[in-house]
Amino acid sequence: MFLKSVRIIAIPLAVLMLAGFRMPAAEEQAERMLYDVRGAFVTAQPDVPRDLITGTDILVDSAIRATSRSMMLPRTILTVRLSDTRRSPFLFGQRYSARVTVKVISVGSGEPVAEGEFETSVMSFGKEPADSPLAEKIATRIASEFQLGRPHRAGLLTSLASGGTP
Repeated sequence: MFLKSVRIIAIPLAVLMLAGFRMPAAEEQAERMLYDVRGAFVTAQPDVPRDLITGTDILVDSAIRATSRSMMLPRTILTVRLSDTRRSPFLFGQRYSARVTVKVISVGSGEPVAEGEFETSVMSFGKEPADSPLAEKIATRIASEFQLGRPHRAGLLTSLASGGTP
């Protein structure tokens, strides 16, 4: 009887664990277009939290400043639009999600070069909103897609050394 109850628990648990596994898609890095990103503008609808907008803007800008290219690439500017932000209850906390649209605009002509969209989410187990972790996840995804430097917030010592505010 005990062995049967262990099997009843172990089989669904194994299926659940294997269902969460996913093979990464093979990306063709040779065909991927790289850009020399010069700046970014983060915009959002009025219902998007202000901390999420400013946090994303600061982190994407720091990733752009941390990037240096050794070869000439097409110069572009990114426009990042945050929309459809949601907070939904989840088992023990809240799930915060946002839909992000990124447009790549040529500096020379002002014409859109590329556009992409993704949705991202984070979990929060406290009562405070998860704007900062969500902003970090959005900025990390953008930095990964455009091969920018790692986004980071300025610490107190870095800020004091550069003469800015944290």
